[in-house]
Amino acid sequence: MFQILDRYVVREIALPFFMGLAALTFLLELPPILVQGEELIARGVEWSIVARVLLTLLPQALSLTIPMAVLLGILVGFGRLSADRELVAIQSCGVSLGRLLRPILLVAALATAATAYETIVALPNANQTFREIVFVTMATRVENNVKPRVFFEDFPGKVIYVREVPLGGGWRDIFLADTSRPTETTVYFAREGRIRLDRVQRLVQLELQDGTSHTTHLDKPDDYEETTFRNFYITLDPET
Repeated sequence: MFQILDRYVVREIALPFFMGLAALTFLLELPPILVQGEELIARGVEWSIVARVLLTLLPQALSLTIPMAVLLGILVGFGRLSADRELVAIQSCGVSLGRLLRPILLVAALATAATAYETIVALPNANQTFREIVFVTMATRVENNVKPRVFFEDFPGKVIYVREVPLGGGWRDIFLADTSRPTETTVYFAREGRIRLDRVQRLVQLELQDGTSHTTHLDKPDDYEETTFRNFYITLDPET
């Protein structure tokens, strides 16, 4: 009888728990989903990648909504038992209220373990996966979205123009204008170039080969600097 009673109490708690978990998680996830989803879609990211990014946001909400849903499930479940006088019937059979704590403690222990896992393991892993997906996506998007004979202006303060995009990757005959510094402007001309990723330091670098740089200063218009380089690296921000 006691095992049947335990299963019955757990079933009464389970339905409002899962309904509350779904509703609360949806409410907490909605703002970041709208913000991140809109930003990624606006940048032309594929839907499959957008879905993967949004899934990595779930542990952040679940670490909060699991305890809330457990409390909701217990209150609603025992509220229904009390409203239908089932608690009175159970007590009349010699079952004390203390005995009813056993299934509640079991549910609470499982919820505690799930919350601890979400907070200690799943959340850090999800955050790392989120940053990795966004980093790689935004970085590779640069090389893929730069079209020949079209100005690319997605990076603030920088304009990229290439004459040719070979099938094997990279660019040829590159023009790059860097106006990120308020007091000077630098223009680069290079024969070849490509995007290089540094996953350890999380850097995206534009490598220019066989070119020259030309720098002018706003406060010193007569000054002009010209430099010839074999290899030159410009660090880009993949999150801009």
